[in-house]
Amino acid sequence: MWTPRLESVSCHSSSFILAITFVFNQQSKRDLKGAEEYFSRAILADPGDGEILSQYAKLVWELYRDHDKALCYFKQSIQATPADSYVLAAYASFLWETEENEEESMSQFEMPNHNEGAVAAANAQVHHKN
Repeated sequence: MWTPRLESVSCHSSSFILAITFVFNQQSKRDLKGAEEYFSRAILADPGDGEILSQYAKLVWELYRDHDKALCYFKQSIQATPADSYVLAAYASFLWETEENEEESMSQFEMPNHNEGAVAAANAQVHHKN
């Protein structure tokens, strides 16, 4: 589940006030749709704030499961703050989670190979005769 990280937001940015308002709103009402509006404002106020971009990317993923949109915001956050370990960790966590989801969805569509055992047995017989 997505949780905000206030300690990462600079007290000197205008996005800090918006982030504080968002956290209060999110925690008191669990209003993720409303949170999206706050993040939009925070990003407009400071489009180079990698922390806010990263947190918004996590929110996009939780709300919509929109891989491409979340990935885009994560990449922007890394460009904005390439040395920020929290941003990098959030991105790594996203990649880990989406990779697991991808593997699970792909395994649902894999068809069992009923001939696999027969092929192995035939190969064993051929090699055994030689």
